[in-house]
Amino acid sequence: MLETYQNALLQLHPVQWAIIGLFALLFLFQIVYILLFNLRAARHKSTPGKASQPISLLMVLRNEEDNLRSNLPPVLSLPGTEIEVVAVDNYSLDNSHLVLQSIQTTDQRVRISRLKQDTDFSEKMAQNIGLKAARYDWILPVAPSTSAFGTEWLSHTSSMLNGSNDVVVSYSNVAPTGSFFNLLYRTEFFFQQLRSFGFILNGMPFVVAQENVAFKKEKYFGVGGYRGRITESLLQLEMVINSFITRKNVSLSLTGKTAILENRRVSFKDYIDLIKREKRLREYLPSSVSFWLVLHNWVNFLMLPVAAAVVLLVPMLWTVVLIMMSLLVLANVFIIKKLLKDLNERKLFLPSFLIALFLPVLRFIFGAVYGSYGRRKGWKKVI
Repeated sequence: MLETYQNALLQLHPVQWAIIGLFALLFLFQIVYILLFNLRAARHKSTPGKASQPISLLMVLRNEEDNLRSNLPPVLSLPGTEIEVVAVDNYSLDNSHLVLQSIQTTDQRVRISRLKQDTDFSEKMAQNIGLKAARYDWILPVAPSTSAFGTEWLSHTSSMLNGSNDVVVSYSNVAPTGSFFNLLYRTEFFFQQLRSFGFILNGMPFVVAQENVAFKKEKYFGVGGYRGRITESLLQLEMVINSFITRKNVSLSLTGKTAILENRRVSFKDYIDLIKREKRLREYLPSSVSFWLVLHNWVNFLMLPVAAAVVLLVPMLWTVVLIMMSLLVLANVFIIKKLLKDLNERKLFLPSFLIALFLPVLRFIFGAVYGSYGRRKGWKKVI
C-alpha cells in the first residue's frame, strides 16, 4: 500500500504539489501558533502581589439611569480595596445625573462631573476630564452596564498593580442573552482577546478594548492622551494604551476572579463594528504586530478552503488531511475549554467552538459586503 502511495505521489502535477505544500505550510503555522500563543494563554497563571493599590474607576455615561441604579451600588459594595468612582455624565437627557447624585449622598466615593453640551468626540473629552479629576494613580475604565463580576474583581485586580507594570489586562465580554447576534458578538470578542493574550505573552503586547484594562494615569498624560487622535471615531482608550504598552510593563489576569460581563444588547451592526474596530486598531500598532495579526487572519481564512482543495485534487490524501485537521480541532477544543473554564465562561464553550470553525469565512464575507456598503456611508473597509 505504501508503494501505491509513492507511485501515485510521483505522478502528481506541479499544481497538486503546490496545493499540498501550501496546506502543509498553513498546518505548520497553525500548530506553532497554537503551542506558542493559545496554549500559553490557557496555561497562564496570574500572580497577585501582597500589597494592593487604590483604583479610580472611570465611568463615562449617557442616558444610563437604569444601569446606574442596578449596577453601581454592587460595585461600590465590593470589599477588599480602596476605590473611587469618577463618573462623567456625557450630556445625558434622562435622569442619570439625578441617580448619580442620589448614590453620592450615601457614598462619597462617587465623584461626578458633567458635560452640559453635546459635541463631536465628547466621550473622549469626558474621559479626559475624568482622568484629570481622578485622585489615584491607577485607572480602570468601567461601563455603567457592567453587571456580572466576582466579589474579588477589584481586590484581585488591585493586588496585581505594582511598580513593575503599567498595564494590567483582564477579560471582559457582554452577558449571554440567548440571541444569535449576542452569541456571534461574544464569540468574536472572546477570540479577539485570546489573540491579544497570546501576543502579550510572546512579547508583542496590544489590547483590543479599554474594558477591564487597568493602567497608570501618568502614562496616559505622558503620551499626550488623545492629542492628535481625538477625531478617531471607532477607538477609545485602547488606542492610547497601545501607544505606551510594552512587553515589560504589562501583566495578564486570566481568571474568573477578575472577569466581567456587561448587560447590554448587541446587534448585527455591533458585531460588524467589533470587526471594524479591530481592523482600525491595527493601524495604530507597530508594523511587526500588525503584520502577524494580518498573517494570522489570512491563515485562518485559507485553512479550510486549502484543505478542501487538497482532498478534491488529491483524493488519496483525504485521510491524511482529516487527521491533520482533527489534530488542530482537538488542540483548539482543549485550549478553548480550559480558558473558558478559568474565565467562568462555560456557556460559551460549545457555541464558540462551532462558530469558530466558520468565523474566518464570516469575517471575510461580512467584510466584503459591509466594506462596499461602508464606502457609500464613508466607512473604512472592514478587511
